[in-house]
Amino acid sequence: MKKYLATGHHGPIDPAEGRRLAEESLEWIPSHLADGSLDCVYSMKGGGRLVIASAESEDDLLKLLKSAPDPASREWTIVELFDGVGVIRQYLETLGRS
Repeated sequence: MKKYLATGHHGPIDPAEGRRLAEESLEWIPSHLADGSLDCVYSMKGGGRLVIASAESEDDLLKLLKSAPDPASREWTIVELFDGVGVIRQYLETLGRS
């Protein structure tokens, strides 16, 4: 499994729709935290969301995110994450080979 950072934003939504999505999210988010597909979920001021998640591919992550009770207008930016210590070690190894 790969690790990803996903950030998404949406514009204004109808308050009734917002209530419905919020109530459904209170079931969807904890179940995905429990199964390990999500590491954490943060909301950002202005309707943003930040997610760290595990998935086989970016496409699989997008499928997961689209299955969430979220505004249809939310657009996601996805970046693959790597272990920071491992990346530094690899970098130092390449310097040692010069």
